[in-house]
Amino acid sequence: MTLLSKTTTAFGSLLLAHACYSAQEHTTLQSLRAATAATLTSTPSATVSLPLDIVIETILSTFIVLLGLVLGMRPLRPIEWRVWAGKIEREGEEGFTDSAGMPDKDYMGNPFSLLESRPNFVDIRKQRKEFTEWGRLENLGLIGRAPFDHADDYRSINDHGRDILNEVIMAIDVDKDDKVGCAYYVALDEALVLEEDISMGGIEAIDTLLLHIQPTSIIIPNRAPSDLIEFLERDAHRFGDNEGSGGEQGSYILRHIVSAQFDYEAGKEALARLDLDQPRPDPIQVLSLEDEPAQCIGSSAHNNLMRLAESINLESYLSVSCAGAVLNDLERRRSAEDQSSEEEGGVVFRVRSIKMNTSADTMLVSADALLSLQILQSELHPNPQTRSSNSSEPKAKEALSITGLLQTLASSAQGKKRLRQIILRPSTDLGLIQERQKSIEVLLRPENAEIAKNMRRQLRKLKNTKTLLLHIHHEIDVRRFLHIGDTILRTIDFQPSKESGRTEIFAGASEYLDGLKREFADVCEMLPDIRASVLQENPKEAAKYIRHCTVMPQLGFLIAVVLDPDTGEGAYFGQHHPDGEWTMCFTSDDLVYYKNQLMLDLDSQYGDLPSRIAEEEIEVIMALAAAVLEHEEAILAASEAFGELDSLLALALAAEKYNWVAPTMTPSNIIDIVDGRHPLQELLVLSYIPNDCVMAGGCGTGGLEEDNLVFKNGRKQPAPSMMILTGPNNSGKSIYMRQVALIVYLAHTGSYVPATRATIGVTDRILTRIATRETVVADESAFLVDLKQAACSMNFATRRSLLLIDEFGKGTTTESGSALFAAYLTYFLDLGLEHPKVLAGTHFHEVFENGLLRPGKDVAFAHMDVHLNPEAEDAGDQITFLYNLLSGRGASSFGVLCAATNDVPEDVIKRAEEIVKMQERNERLVEACLELSEEDKRGLKKAELVARRFLELEVSGPGDGQGEGRLIRDVLQSVLAFEEERPRVGGMV
Repeated sequence: MTLLSKTTTAFGSLLLAHACYSAQEHTTLQSLRAATAATLTSTPSATVSLPLDIVIETILSTFIVLLGLVLGMRPLRPIEWRVWAGKIEREGEEGFTDSAGMPDKDYMGNPFSLLESRPNFVDIRKQRKEFTEWGRLENLGLIGRAPFDHADDYRSINDHGRDILNEVIMAIDVDKDDKVGCAYYVALDEALVLEEDISMGGIEAIDTLLLHIQPTSIIIPNRAPSDLIEFLERDAHRFGDNEGSGGEQGSYILRHIVSAQFDYEAGKEALARLDLDQPRPDPIQVLSLEDEPAQCIGSSAHNNLMRLAESINLESYLSVSCAGAVLNDLERRRSAEDQSSEEEGGVVFRVRSIKMNTSADTMLVSADALLSLQILQSELHPNPQTRSSNSSEPKAKEALSITGLLQTLASSAQGKKRLRQIILRPSTDLGLIQERQKSIEVLLRPENAEIAKNMRRQLRKLKNTKTLLLHIHHEIDVRRFLHIGDTILRTIDFQPSKESGRTEIFAGASEYLDGLKREFADVCEMLPDIRASVLQENPKEAAKYIRHCTVMPQLGFLIAVVLDPDTGEGAYFGQHHPDGEWTMCFTSDDLVYYKNQLMLDLDSQYGDLPSRIAEEEIEVIMALAAAVLEHEEAILAASEAFGELDSLLALALAAEKYNWVAPTMTPSNIIDIVDGRHPLQELLVLSYIPNDCVMAGGCGTGGLEEDNLVFKNGRKQPAPSMMILTGPNNSGKSIYMRQVALIVYLAHTGSYVPATRATIGVTDRILTRIATRETVVADESAFLVDLKQAACSMNFATRRSLLLIDEFGKGTTTESGSALFAAYLTYFLDLGLEHPKVLAGTHFHEVFENGLLRPGKDVAFAHMDVHLNPEAEDAGDQITFLYNLLSGRGASSFGVLCAATNDVPEDVIKRAEEIVKMQERNERLVEACLELSEEDKRGLKKAELVARRFLELEVSGPGDGQGEGRLIRDVLQSVLAFEEERPRVGGMV
């Protein structure tokens, strides 16, 4: 606002305040006088009115305030919709932003996204692309052909529909305190899912969400922090870089939208406006003629919002805002689909359910832990065409991992999907875990083995019913029809349909269709007689050219005549016939098809029988689809149940196939594993050595210490909370740590575990510092990545957490690395009753030798056993790894022997052994490394002798002549000749 407008507004406000005060004072005095008069007399008091000067002052001050506000407003500009539409078509979103990526000031208050969100907005670029695709299909002959003859063509046309069903649209927002909000829409499930806000989540939480959700499209606001944008752009699709060149495309499409769409209040309004399918009539619904805001108590939107509050935490502000952004995007896409496809407009991108994933009763596992433990391990799809396609089909497949191992045992698509959900969301609910274990136990009983086998066999035939129902939904008028399974079996003849590649309808499904088929069969039997009639009406020489008569869809009755290659016409086509020449319809390889008057009469009599049959078959199938949709909810519920059953069958099959046992889950904070094995490593080796693990976390403030005691040797004993592993490289320390974490993880999914016996306490999270995930995009060193993982474990660990620390500190100097490692472990030991369970592996023996880590009952040392044979000639035979865990600290890491067994050159091994011996003798390595080798000493001695002999030569004046030149050369050669016991060279030259 300018100075003039501010002054005018202030002056008007002052006058208005004075007028209000005067009116209040006048009203009060008049009221007192009226009350006094009413007391003295019985006459009622008259109505009090304001004086004229106060009224004038009020009107004038209000006018002055409005004048000041108008003077301070920016000049209004009309919204030029046609200009904006052209600008969007030419430049896209970039045309409305400045160099910093923010909306230009000329468009502030009128964001161009409002134009695109209008109900009648037409995306010209999308229509142009669809028209090009339509033209391609028409050129291929896929448009206008008989619908029942081209099943493969139908599938190719519906690729776009399959891409829509594979869509997973995800919105992410991060505030200044690194709190993460997320919401996503799964098109196949027609479900909107909100994640509870994650405090201090940052990039690590987003990385975990990407692994869980696997989105095809990600939406972020324009105000998103730069580190989030850089992280997401790493795997995003880059338009224009590899288009059409066969290059690999990104995992998802990253889109920036205006920040106004990530508004909390707008998100609540969008959620309240959702018209979800109600299972029964709503008794408290208030009918209104207009849409009312959610804040209006009693309105339909307010009631919907109150119902959602029962299942959604509306205090997750960021996630609710993200849900609003997702719903706006769905509305935009739905409008685009309405414009381009009348058949799918009411189906795609609808929301039928809303749910929220909370951290309650769920074990939290970071993305680093999921990848380090090989719970998830994806690799690029082997088909390069799939990797470079623009479709929403997954471009990666699961490699050797826990998820891949178990998903191969599932029989149906529903089972694989449900099994992945179970694996990625391990539960801390003991009731749920024990329920899954009991189900697996029932399936593993010997008397149920054949039943489980038959169920797996039948589940392999189960299709994804969600996809099928979404394809036929709202395309027909749903009618009531009972006994749907029997109806399908009595309608479709599956075996002939499989052989012919088209849907075959049983006789009796439709009387009208049966009549058409009988009529068509009679016509086919009449075709030889029709040919005979044609031959009688034409010369005898025409018989050798007329092959047969036929009937074709949309063309009717035809006469097939031999092709004359010279003329390109039939060899005979009714020449010299009284009715005139025949009409040519089309030409094939060696035949020409004609119509004469008889064929036209037959067309008039019978009509287009093949097309009528096809239309009636379509009507029968559509009626059957209507009957199926009558039971849509029951079918979808059965599909979910089949998925749950298939996932439990897969877990039972894994337990039977890999010899897994049911763990004992307990609320105590302990881990007691007997003969544990790594579920993946044991599949890759001929013999796997199992090992035990006994640990206990803190009992917490107010807890009983005896609750965390481990039952051993017939009585309860305390167990350490920290186990430090030492020993040689390649001896199995990392595998042992991963095996313990995987057994704990699998136990929380309700699965059996690879062990002889296991007692697992409830664990709320697994944190790891194992693998270093380096990338040039992050611009971080390996040591910095390790530090960030360590900081994450210190910030989020609780007494029920399990921490895995493998060789932390190796990325810097030995002194700094050992100091950081000791301080890292000391931090957890100082937590007292709140200390977590820690498994650590290291080669920093100086930490323990120099007393940097204080000993105690909470710390246990262990090492992997090896057998040494120093007398063996082959370096590979000098050390044998036994992979057996023993208590106590290992004496050495035997790094030199490990290098010798891995084909390191022999001279490097010898030099390394010398340095190790010097270190053991506490010699100064700098001086020792400066010492020359024997060969260097001999060379230096030889050079010294040559120099001394040369200096002892007595050289006279320069000679002239060849004889003297030869004498000098001989003397120099004698000087260079090196012999240990040679007499001194003397003389004069």
